[in-house]
Amino acid sequence: MSHTKSPNFEIASAQITDTALALHRALRDTLERVLPAMDGARACGRGLGLRRNLGWQVYTIAHTADHASVIRALPKLRGWELVLKSLETRGCPAKPLQTLRTAIRNMEAQLVPGATSQPLLRAVAAGALDTPAQRTAMLRARANATRANEYLHGIGLATYLSSFLIGPAGTGGAVGMAAATSIHGIHRIRPSAAWPIYYTLEAHEKGSQRGVTTMKHGTKGIPALVRDLSSPDATNGCLRMHRDGETQMVELLDRGTANADPLDLAFLEHLDHVGTLQEARAHWRLMFLMTTPTERTVTEVWFHRSVKLANDPSAMLMSSPNLNRRVLAEHGLERLPLEASAVPIEGPTLPASARRHSAVHAELLERAAQRLGAPLSEFTGFQLVVPNPPWMSMVAMAFDC
Repeated sequence: MSHTKSPNFEIASAQITDTALALHRALRDTLERVLPAMDGARACGRGLGLRRNLGWQVYTIAHTADHASVIRALPKLRGWELVLKSLETRGCPAKPLQTLRTAIRNMEAQLVPGATSQPLLRAVAAGALDTPAQRTAMLRARANATRANEYLHGIGLATYLSSFLIGPAGTGGAVGMAAATSIHGIHRIRPSAAWPIYYTLEAHEKGSQRGVTTMKHGTKGIPALVRDLSSPDATNGCLRMHRDGETQMVELLDRGTANADPLDLAFLEHLDHVGTLQEARAHWRLMFLMTTPTERTVTEVWFHRSVKLANDPSAMLMSSPNLNRRVLAEHGLERLPLEASAVPIEGPTLPASARRHSAVHAELLERAAQRLGAPLSEFTGFQLVVPNPPWMSMVAMAFDC
């Protein structure tokens, strides 16, 4: 019995992905001719004379390199007519407009009922085409899975906040990265062995001699732990460092009678060099593994103003490669349905469900920016909120710069 996807999925995925990205490129090309200085979805809508939601859809399609985000943002036919009319009125040349019209028709042809089976189409779109009822069912299933895994493994946590800061760009385009992480409400419901709760920062750069860049951590103490922003009990021998391949992980030890008392932990790391910004766009992907059943995760990426984005970050939920390495080798990472998108944020801000952690979050971000040698005010951020991410899945943000 086969345990991999059928060729039909691979073919449909490639076709729909190529069609969506062709639409992205065509729309971006026309917008750059009409609104070369456009900055943000609101400015896009105003510049084209479109209503707010349609302006957001146009901006999203033009500024994402992710096929699911393109599909999620697609306007209706009437919306496309307004967009094309606006571009033509504002002097867009005929040739790129025709290319855009063709790209729109090709995209619609892929999505028209009957062209592709709906279950197959939904799978390729990774949640972007789910109905409200289907999204609700998926969220309910993930919540049930979180509770089940917490009960099965005897450990869980309430909120996982993970922020990555990139830049400033230095000599030759070299950039550093900082990772600021806070874990809130981690607890055990019964005694058990050491449990991995945090992996130290590592960067993979193509063409580098070593391939993997990590901080130099010893195994004594927890160098990445920010003690003054963590629970007092975090220093009482309940954590340890353990090597795992190229990187290190922090494990939570059994705390005896204190197991049920929730712990808050904060970590801060930075790497002076994780990549080089060149004229040719490079594809970046930030990922971290959900090692512990978690009720809510908030993932952020912050860019220094010297780092020029080619597109806005796109959000992905991936199955862990540890679950089936043979499938990984043959087909790459398995993408899971995700109802959420990465959204721009103004300064350190958290969703209402995590706002009680705002002070720790803001302080960690300030310290992370300081590690990189620039004030936080010079960074702009994008945020992704995912309730109940599947245990052992990976939350990812991808972008080009």
